[in-house]
Amino acid sequence: MTDNREELAKELDQKDTEKLKRKVKALLAESGYTLEKLATELNERYYAKESRANLSGKLSRGSLRHIEMLHILDVLGFDFEIKPR
Repeated sequence: MTDNREELAKELDQKDTEKLKRKVKALLAESGYTLEKLATELNERYYAKESRANLSGKLSRGSLRHIEMLHILDVLGFDFEIKPR
């Protein structure tokens, strides 16, 4: 039973990771940005040390931190909102 729950949790995490990756790529396209341009802008605004490859890896692994996502949204001109369902 535990194995099934763990497999289901892992599958759900992978789906959420893929959904976030697609969303970020759509926002990039909508804003006229590439991952390279985004990395450069993050480095300039937030003194980060991001590269295109690093951002791509974080999106693929689902290891993007919340603050990094807020910075990405800021650069791309979007707001983050938490609202009741």
